[in-house]
Amino acid sequence: MSKIFLTDPQTGKTYPGDEHTVTNLLRENAALIRTIKELQNDGNDDHLFDYMKQLHRNIVWLSSTTDESSTRTTQ
Repeated sequence: MSKIFLTDPQTGKTYPGDEHTVTNLLRENAALIRTIKELQNDGNDDHLFDYMKQLHRNIVWLSSTTDESSTRTTQ
């Protein structure tokens, strides 16, 4: 799980999403997609929903970050 979803114990705020974080999150998404595909092919859906939830959370965060940066550049 990426640290962007954790709270900094010193400040109580979430970690910022910089370029390094986005790159790591994209790598994590690729790994999640491979794992989901393997689980589906094996017919093993014990943890499938958990991985799908993680992937969804990551995609939503990435899209909201993109929306925020698009809004800043157009203003």
